[in-house]
Amino acid sequence: MQAALQVGPFILKTQWLVIILSAFVGYSVMRYRLKTAGYPNKRMIETIENSLIIALMVWKLSLILFDPVSVVTNPLGLLYFSGGERGIWLAAVVVIFYFYYRSKKDHVSVCFYGDLLAAGFLATTAVYHLIHLFGSKQPIWVDGSEILIALLLLLLIFRRSKGIGMPYHLNQVLMWFSLGQVFVLFLNPLKQNDWWGFSQGQILYLSLAALCLAIGLFAEKKRLIRLNRIN
Repeated sequence: MQAALQVGPFILKTQWLVIILSAFVGYSVMRYRLKTAGYPNKRMIETIENSLIIALMVWKLSLILFDPVSVVTNPLGLLYFSGGERGIWLAAVVVIFYFYYRSKKDHVSVCFYGDLLAAGFLATTAVYHLIHLFGSKQPIWVDGSEILIALLLLLLIFRRSKGIGMPYHLNQVLMWFSLGQVFVLFLNPLKQNDWWGFSQGQILYLSLAALCLAIGLFAEKKRLIRLNRIN
């Protein structure tokens, strides 16, 4: 895959096009998720559209935060560069806070938007790694595993089409995604072991999966206590 494409006087990095295309697919999946769940609310659709615009702007302009010197010395660099992977993570955090804000304003559970965000993120991930599969120098099973994990979790989400925004289901998706990432990192030949054969990333994902498991067990215990009280 070419690193850049020239369109007239402009040079576009291929990675940008891949990310934008993947994000558009993620946006379409979120809209479809709303439709299948029976929530054709225009305000919710606008929230999704705004979140996509915000994510792209934060990712692109995050270069100002991460490398201000290069922006000051060469302002036109903003046209050709972005915040890279750190910019993507920053955009994700900003979008999460935006969804939280909208959930309070629209009087909707934050888990509702969390469900949409999870579906959009998984679809984006699947498309990104599918395209990356044809131009990547890393082993094919790394991207292939990411695609498989994303598609299986999307299937889990859409199997509960009427249960959108259920905390228990959302917790399950996050737990299995974290465990999947631990597995994928074992396939990465560049993985650096820090503790008992696990990398820092794997330790973080394992911690997140353990937290999700604890939350799930606690919620199940509370549910059983309520049932016993009723009976």
